[in-house]
Amino acid sequence: MITLYEYMQQPRYWIARDEDGYWLVPARDGGWDERSPFIGRVGYLTELVDLDGIDLGLPAKAIVELPNSSE
Repeated sequence: MITLYEYMQQPRYWIARDEDGYWLVPARDGGWDERSPFIGRVGYLTELVDLDGIDLGLPAKAIVELPNSSE
């Protein structure tokens, strides 16, 4: 499962968390292929509620967890 977070210190990048750790991912189509390991503080990250139509190019088996934005 992959959880995506906003990364306000570097706009148009998101932080992804999966079973291998944290990744810095460009927030654009195909950005998953350009990800790099994220090293930094993760205590105050805000989960994404919408991908804004961006297709990161995640692996087909990936499950992306987004919070329910209707609450």
